[in-house]
Amino acid sequence: MNIFNKILLNLFSKTLKKNTKFKDLHKGKSCYIFGNGSSLKYYDLKLFNDRASIGCGALFAHKDFKDLHLKYYYVSHPLFFHKFWKNPYSKRYEKNKVGEFYRKNMALFPETQYFTSLSNYFGINGHNINYVYHFGQVGRLSIDSQMDEVFSTMEGSMMGMIGVALYLGYTDITLLGCDYTFSPKMHGHFYERGPENSSQGPPFLGETLNLIKDKVTIRTVTPSEEYAGDVLPSITYKALVGDDPEYKENNKILSEADLKELDSMGMEYKIR
Repeated sequence: MNIFNKILLNLFSKTLKKNTKFKDLHKGKSCYIFGNGSSLKYYDLKLFNDRASIGCGALFAHKDFKDLHLKYYYVSHPLFFHKFWKNPYSKRYEKNKVGEFYRKNMALFPETQYFTSLSNYFGINGHNINYVYHFGQVGRLSIDSQMDEVFSTMEGSMMGMIGVALYLGYTDITLLGCDYTFSPKMHGHFYERGPENSSQGPPFLGETLNLIKDKVTIRTVTPSEEYAGDVLPSITYKALVGDDPEYKENNKILSEADLKELDSMGMEYKIR
């Protein structure tokens, strides 16, 4: 860790130590982790409220979000809640419509605990806003990655959510909408128009996921038997819930207002 990160860790140590209240809070229990992949279009989310869930991204825009037992939410993007930002696609500095969309939706669910990058400390705050940071240690996996100190599992939303789950003590984890964890890999998001594309490719975060599956029970859900987990064991949606998957286009699972807002963000989403 370089000198800058050491100073930063020292300055915000009290803020991060507040996360100790989450340590092993659900030790030995099971949870769902929801990504934003296209496979969610095949699933009835109302069937997944039998245990606590961790979500991310634009999951709150799904019409069935309110039916989930969504206790935790991970928003890792750095400098994401500031009024202005540099759009990663246009490369222009502009009003941050994406952050505002998230902020508005997060406020609708005050009972959910949100975890976001420490870089957002001056952009968003509240009784249910919690901060985590990697201090330059991203990719140096430790499944003992600590939310109250160095949170190294910030290689993306899925890894961040898994890191949160491990810190909370969950020992049985089911991934949904994490479409790079099986083959063929599905592309796109549930809020984009379909059909989704699929492709072959090397295992996603294979070394990292191998370490995790040696520590806890973890599986990924696939929409059908045409797909199978690369590194993690997989289970089909039907085998898990007993119902056949039913594809729904984005305009069936998101409101027109949310689709319009997502389409206006300049993020190259394929909404229409």
